[in-house]
Amino acid sequence: MNRNSRPFILCINPWIYDFTAYDLWSKPLGLLYIAAYLESRGCRVKLLDCLDRWHPALLKRQNRTRPKLRRYGTGPYHREVIPTPEPLNFIPRRYARYGLPEDIFLAELQASPRPDAILVTSFMTYWYPGVRRVVELCRQHFPGVPIVLGGIYATLLPEHARQVVQPDALITGPGEEKVARLLADWLNYPALLEDFPTRLDAFPYPAFHLYSGLDYLIVMTSRGCPFRCTFCATYKIDANFTLRDPEAVVAEILQQSRRFRVRDVAFYDDALLLQAEQRIKPILKQLIQARRPLRLHTPNGLHGRYIDEELARLMFRAGVKTIRISLESVAAERRRDIHNKITPGEFTRAVQNLTAAGYRARDIETYIIMGLPHQSLEEVVETMLYANSMGVIIRLASFSPIPGTVDYQRAIESGYFPEDADPLLTNKTIIPLFRTMEAYQTFHLLGQFAQVLNEAAFRGISFFKPAEFRRAVFAALERARKWSEEASDKFAPRLLASS
Repeated sequence: MNRNSRPFILCINPWIYDFTAYDLWSKPLGLLYIAAYLESRGCRVKLLDCLDRWHPALLKRQNRTRPKLRRYGTGPYHREVIPTPEPLNFIPRRYARYGLPEDIFLAELQASPRPDAILVTSFMTYWYPGVRRVVELCRQHFPGVPIVLGGIYATLLPEHARQVVQPDALITGPGEEKVARLLADWLNYPALLEDFPTRLDAFPYPAFHLYSGLDYLIVMTSRGCPFRCTFCATYKIDANFTLRDPEAVVAEILQQSRRFRVRDVAFYDDALLLQAEQRIKPILKQLIQARRPLRLHTPNGLHGRYIDEELARLMFRAGVKTIRISLESVAAERRRDIHNKITPGEFTRAVQNLTAAGYRARDIETYIIMGLPHQSLEEVVETMLYANSMGVIIRLASFSPIPGTVDYQRAIESGYFPEDADPLLTNKTIIPLFRTMEAYQTFHLLGQFAQVLNEAAFRGISFFKPAEFRRAVFAALERARKWSEEASDKFAPRLLASS
């Protein structure tokens, strides 16, 4: 292209192919940062987000003027059932494509000018079929246009992505500078590299204006994570822990929420509460002073040991509505092994501080992990019962073996997981380390048990208080178990004979 012309870049966020998906403050933040930077350097940019619930053609087809909303701006994606991939066909659930109908996506490509380059992002490794399909369709409609693939899947499984998706270029890790260098070279457009920002706060705000409608914003106060949990790959995606200036974060939240007229803001940090005195506390204090009617959300697991009395009060006053604390497990050996970032005592203190600040226990959620290598069901149930004893809501998180993590390698070495596995087999729904109908049913029962405990917590019912009731419940459970076993031993032979 001529160095004096303005490049046209098409940015795409692919579909989700899975058994389930839901819009819980989900936006391709890295791609939006890149799009904003490209615009700031004179590029023309179009965003095609396959998960855009506000897309005009989708709303018209649904006969709606706005997407179906649930709580705090979240809601369901459009869903179309598709054939289940062979490795997953033992699961008794329907596999689906979540996001825009394919014909709407194709119509967007047809209505678009021919781009000078196409940028495609990616998320979960087992969602790669959606990435592959997007690239296939782009190649068919825009033959010869170079396609760049980045994001989580591209970073964690670069060789798989090169072989299966076959992009013209693949970007691993944070993409702003790498994309700028690549496009500057490809398109003979050196403006992309002039005075390149050296700080996160020097980049323009993410390009949310490229959407036709919004119900929430997402923001990050830092990038990366200093912790090295054995099941998490954040440090593989970005090895650095980079902090933003609290005042810059507050300015972004206030300006962007006013510009797009939204109240809900979700923090995307993996370590939001770390260095609380210098980071999150000043942010919350300034938001309180601004007196904006915001609703703040923390969908990623919080490090509860940092929730002291002051922070809990600030969270309540600033309007933090969604609180999810990472507990994972109460088993001491498990905690020492995977991270040792919180103890049951610290979790208890965090809940007590939050309830003293004004929250109800049922306003607080906790992540509990299941399906880890060598993890017993008793460990999961014990952790669930402990969380229920605090009156909080349980969110079970099925372990997904993420390539490059310690637990991924352990799973392979222990014989739980094949070394050359299709990334589809890391899908958390199928209980990846077991991959059988029996395992699926067992862990599905755990999920149902969590629902029972959560319903009790929501109604303010505890199986642990008063102590007399707790003792009676556990004594009755033991007696009921004996009765059940005796009845099975007595009547099972008769049932077998009659059949």
